[in-house]
Amino acid sequence: MTSVLVGDLGGTHTRLALAELADGQVALHRVLRYHNDQYTDLAAILTRYADVLPETCCLAVAGPTDGQSVRFTNLDWRIETQDLSRQFGFTRCRLINDFSAVGWGLNSLTDASLSILQTGQPIAGAARVALGAGTGLGVSLCAWQGGGYRPLASEGGHIGFAPVNPEQDRLLVYLRALYGRVSIERILSGPGLVDVFRFCLAETAANASPLLDAAHPAAAISQAGLDQTDPNAARCLRLFVEIYGQTAGDWALAAQTRGGIFLAGGIAPKLLPVLANGDFLAGFHAKGRYQDWMREVPVAVILDPDIGLKGAACAANQD
Repeated sequence: MTSVLVGDLGGTHTRLALAELADGQVALHRVLRYHNDQYTDLAAILTRYADVLPETCCLAVAGPTDGQSVRFTNLDWRIETQDLSRQFGFTRCRLINDFSAVGWGLNSLTDASLSILQTGQPIAGAARVALGAGTGLGVSLCAWQGGGYRPLASEGGHIGFAPVNPEQDRLLVYLRALYGRVSIERILSGPGLVDVFRFCLAETAANASPLLDAAHPAAAISQAGLDQTDPNAARCLRLFVEIYGQTAGDWALAAQTRGGIFLAGGIAPKLLPVLANGDFLAGFHAKGRYQDWMREVPVAVILDPDIGLKGAACAANQD
């Protein structure tokens, strides 16, 4: 069985693995993680990773790419597949967007890698959508083609926020004062979570919170909300989860996703208790005349932290 070098490259870390693909399932070996700031470029990491590399390489990158080059937004690196092929002997080297990799990775999902929020009534081959709140909000629309799901290019995280009640109206006004146009990514992301918490503080006339002084404020706010030790953090999580459900429901309608809605990224598994408490699905179902149809859409949280690497493996030999 032929191995493929796969990678998941963000602004902070690079993860590499050797992947073997058989019957739609991906096996990963030698999964290693590197801090980018300790290396001059990707080539230095690849040299460190292994003396001999496979002939095929597919890398998921955090930024727009034409498949042959990428310049990172939050990292002073530029990657050119021609240069990598010349240096490491790749006969095939491909770059894909990191959330396209998640879309490809839907082909590798197993029951064990999912936490079901709503079973629904799935239809084989129907459209799927993956959403992932993390540093930003990734959206991957996936259509069935050639015996598997293929992701379509999307910047769906930048659609506008659509409030549905007075509390959310006030949140929109608050964020508009900060950013002008308010995309849904301004809420459904790590930085967005912090801004929602600041909004909750402002509504109680509080000017500060020790949670904002933490090394990682979004993580501290999330934990305080989960533990119910801070009322504003708990309210922040409720708002975040409600809006996440509303947004997922909008994508379900837009793409008729009877193949399923899948929540990916680093935030969803950590917030699983609040995603499963009913607030997410309440927002998801609240679609007026379509509320009954919304209950037919499968909804799940992806628990597999390697879905991006597995997706890169699925994409490696695709045209």
